Amino acid sequence: MLTATRHYDKLKVAAWEASRDDRPFLCHCCNGVVTLRRGGVRAAHFAHQPPIICEYGAGESEEHRRCKIAIYESLRADPRVTKCELERNLGTVRPDVSLYINNVPVAIEVQVSRLSLEKIVHRTSEYRRKKIYVLWLPIYHAGLRRELYRPQPWELWLHAAYFGRVYYWLEGTRILPVRFRDYYLTARGRTRDYQKLSRLKVPIINSQLTITDDLKPVNTEERIAKGWSIPEAKLLLDMQPRRS
Repeated sequence: MLTATRHYDKLKVAAWEASRDDRPFLCHCCNGVVTLRRGGVRAAHFAHQPPIICEYGAGESEEHRRCKIAIYESLRADPRVTKCELERNLGTVRPDVSLYINNVPVAIEVQVSRLSLEKIVHRTSEYRRKKIYVLWLPIYHAGLRRELYRPQPWELWLHAAYFGRVYYWLEGTRILPVRFRDYYLTARGRTRDYQKLSRLKVPIINSQLTITDDLKPVNTEERIAKGWSIPEAKLLLDMQPRRS
């Protein structure tokens, strides 16, 4: 986690701005003591002390931390953005970055594989309940450049929820929409060959977008898409044609 609360004045501070002289620091979700870790290689952050019982105390990768910082710093510099904050505690959810874009409340969640699909669905519903538009952002990786790719279940759910695209983070506010096209294998039967839907998908890379320029707040209805149950939601979407 990148932020914590100073014990003596309850002020929320970022790890790169904090001083060890201000200890102890507290997690602003579970109120447990966290340790400031600063080094020359890894991004400054706070770590829970064992045993870890806080939902937000699980190990966070260096890539995840640096992604959150880069998104936060890029958005904070945009004049259309206000109230930009890292890890704002909203009770039932704590977005990686929260902000207002042209006065529209937005939550950005940097998705990593340790977060279960059930939690993604739950948080999506919680943001709708709080009248906040959510953008789920996995981090772009080299596997998406292959001819065939096997998406994780949460990637397929995001693909259905966002009408046929998953937004992958590149750098700053730049993101890359990727569509997964079905791929069929030829299987040999007893009497004839037939086409069988593969778990592999063909990744179709679309043009780069930016969070502030190309995404709009959209209210979506509860629906079934590609076999996935999608709850009523508030999402940030581009204005390209929607797909099922």
